[in-house]
Amino acid sequence: MLVQMIKTLIIAAMFLPAATHAQEIYGDVEFLNGWRLADGSYQTAVDFNLNEGWKTYWRTPGPAGIPPFFDWGGSTNIADVEITWPTPYISETYGLLSIGYKDRFTLPIRITPKDPRAPVNVELKMDFGVCSDICIPASVRFNAELGSHPDEGVPAIKAALKDGPVSAKSGGVRSAICTLTPNGSGFDITADLVFATDLNDTLTTVIDYPNPDIWIDIAQTSIKGRNLTAKAVIEFYGDGMLTIERSAIRITVLEKNRAVEILGCPAS
Repeated sequence: MLVQMIKTLIIAAMFLPAATHAQEIYGDVEFLNGWRLADGSYQTAVDFNLNEGWKTYWRTPGPAGIPPFFDWGGSTNIADVEITWPTPYISETYGLLSIGYKDRFTLPIRITPKDPRAPVNVELKMDFGVCSDICIPASVRFNAELGSHPDEGVPAIKAALKDGPVSAKSGGVRSAICTLTPNGSGFDITADLVFATDLNDTLTTVIDYPNPDIWIDIAQTSIKGRNLTAKAVIEFYGDGMLTIERSAIRITVLEKNRAVEILGCPAS
């Protein structure tokens, strides 16, 4: 199964020493301490400077990619972590779509402490895939005390935040409904979106769900004027019965320079 293959690849990766900076054949990866916000949370980031010809992947990489995985298990005083994914680019590998990043990009990560008055220590192990002529699993580890290097990477983080997804309202989505049909091992999902203006025919639609035992391939997208229909298969690799909470469905419509994110998809 594809999910098991991905897990096997990730387990096979060699782990780098704990640090705030790692250099490998594919390029440099660095943890940016960022700054502290008024609510007591910290705006940090992981910064990738990939060598020419290398790429890595978005949170949903497509059938030709390896999804990133974040392990915060060794950290202390962390209540919540929120990742803002900059708009990715879409490429084709041996006839299969992949979604990701190349060259240099910054991945903003907002960390909220349990106790705002106490120190926050980050121990992050990040597994991800990188591709050039071949694709390989990679892994980095970072140790950092937040606030120890304030204002580190601020311009890059702010630029990446501006390149994050826009909301359904800002993106001109007038309505979104989803039909779920059982298929024996999961569901077939059809999302019908209506936008405020006519759409171009180069859009890619991604439907995802926050369950590691679920795999959803890139949706088949059809467009007619202001209407977008996206169809995909939800495959379930867990135990027991699959149930889908509609409020947790996330639909992302990718354009060349913009991502529109729709959170939740009610029935008609």
